[in-house]
Amino acid sequence: MKIHRLHTLLLSLFLGVLVLPCLALADGTGGLATTPEHILMGAQYDGLNLKVNGTVPAGSDVILRFTGAAEELHLREKGKVFGLLWMNVGKVSLKNVPKACLIDSSRPLDELGTVAVPFRLEGLRDAIEIGEEAGTGTVDIAHELLLLKKDQGLYNETAKGVTLGADQGPSRTFSAELPIPSALAPGDYQVEAVAIKDGAVVGRYATAVKAELTGFPRWLSKLAFERSLLYGVLATLIAIFSGLAIGLVFQSKGAH
Repeated sequence: MKIHRLHTLLLSLFLGVLVLPCLALADGTGGLATTPEHILMGAQYDGLNLKVNGTVPAGSDVILRFTGAAEELHLREKGKVFGLLWMNVGKVSLKNVPKACLIDSSRPLDELGTVAVPFRLEGLRDAIEIGEEAGTGTVDIAHELLLLKKDQGLYNETAKGVTLGADQGPSRTFSAELPIPSALAPGDYQVEAVAIKDGAVVGRYATAVKAELTGFPRWLSKLAFERSLLYGVLATLIAIFSGLAIGLVFQSKGAH
């Protein structure tokens, strides 16, 4: 009797392993993976293309986002004083500002309608909290911040870079390459795929990506934080020798 119950239990577990993936697909559950899983930033790092592959419910379009943890920024606004001199005219604090926000999609975002707005840079702008505004009050701080981040390559919004596969039963696959800029800071990031169908979000899937220093940049960073005095001495010596080397080069050119 006990042996029969054991066989029944094992059979139930075996069937459960087979059935659960099918239920997941039937409910529209997808998956998401990146290559590489970790972004290693060595001395030769100059950005890379992050490959993303995943599965979403059949018939869905995909919005893909690469975002960093939100941080607080403290900036100074410059303006003309008496119409002549450029000076600091105020301080601004901004909260809920992601370190990076790179967006791509399978269709032009305007075609996806209002459901796509929260996942665009436009929606990000609405989420940024502005604290101490500058004295002039004439500058659109959030707009200027987005322009600054775009110039750095840390914010970008494009479309049709996500390739969709054919529907296969309840699901379809997708793939994309997200260009990660060289200005990316070390830290924890997230890749999120938003599945949209018939004007509604039908699935959201995310995976973590860590960016970390390696090699000489990592050693230099640890030196700066753990042995600041030694780091300062080395930086001063490097600056002195660099100045001397440049001076010798220009002197040698002047001698001819």
